[in-house]
Amino acid sequence: MSGGHFDYQQYRIDTIAEEILEIIRENKEGYDSFSGDIHYGYSSEGEIKEKPKDWQRYSDETIQEFKEGYRLCKLAAVYAQRIDWLVSGDDGEDSFHKRLKDDLEGIELKMKQLEERNWYIGEKREKE
Repeated sequence: MSGGHFDYQQYRIDTIAEEILEIIRENKEGYDSFSGDIHYGYSSEGEIKEKPKDWQRYSDETIQEFKEGYRLCKLAAVYAQRIDWLVSGDDGEDSFHKRLKDDLEGIELKMKQLEERNWYIGEKREKE
């Protein structure tokens, strides 16, 4: 920790989390994903198509561990960022504790929403 900075390592951790999330979503049928010219998961009318043979690459038990890995990476990224901002002087201790609490609550809310939406598996996502 030279100079009190983590050199943006928290963003790398967050990127890993998002890559894990993609693996989770791609593992089951109904995920709206493009691979080259092939559109998996939904028909052009937006209806869920039957999954291709051997689409599920990992067992449910393994996917559960991926979900926990995603959650832990998100937590690690928050802690890295909050500690970095504190030691670099961008935040004081009071704001460190408040922002850390807020960020951790945000992660728990996101995890709850992902679970409620089955990690978007089998559900059509709204277009952005």
